[in-house]
Amino acid sequence: MTRLALAALLLAATLAGCGKEDSPKPADTGSKVGDAAQKMGSAMLAGDVGQVGEAMKQMGGALAGSVQVEPVDFRTLKDLLPESLAGLKRVSSEGSRTKVMGIAASTAEAVYQDGKGGRMKVAITDAGTLTGLAAVAVAWINVEIDKEGDSGYERTTTIEGRKAYERYEKASKTGKLDVVAAGRFLVAAESTGLDMKAFRAAIAKIDLARLDALKTQGAPAPTAAK
Repeated sequence: MTRLALAALLLAATLAGCGKEDSPKPADTGSKVGDAAQKMGSAMLAGDVGQVGEAMKQMGGALAGSVQVEPVDFRTLKDLLPESLAGLKRVSSEGSRTKVMGIAASTAEAVYQDGKGGRMKVAITDAGTLTGLAAVAVAWINVEIDKEGDSGYERTTTIEGRKAYERYEKASKTGKLDVVAAGRFLVAAESTGLDMKAFRAAIAKIDLARLDALKTQGAPAPTAAK
């Protein structure tokens, strides 16, 4: 299970007692849900337990007035995982859907290998109703990191306008990348046995644009203004 899916399920359990006092409102990245998620991510990064609790309360209030958003079917997410990535062939793929306290999440992942010791795993997670929760699972989303040395590098960056966090260690030939796509999906990639150039080439082949068309899937149709 990816970090975003785990965060979604943990938060769902925490918020199980929240009631629905207000009329339903859509949950999107510009809503109070997204704001609360970003505050929670910052508090987690700072290690401020008190602020994490306050942000969680704010998240509960926001979700109490939100409608259910059905996560994209994991089979659809699996179709977005290519057969190969820059010379690495897909050797396995799987998907799953989980649901706790009425809040569902879906995940698809695939493993790629080059037959020479190079390996890469890519996972796509959709947290459905908890759109905007990405900041909970990826606390780096509100900070800037830029480190580089003989051992490798670590940096926050953007990929075609999408916030991302990239790391690479030369000694172990281990690379990691997290990207928030369409304000709803978390794409996580991890490689072993690939040099830095091969890692960069592989992640450049991940077609994040295909997720954009799924941004509103599963969300209720907007209500016409009276």
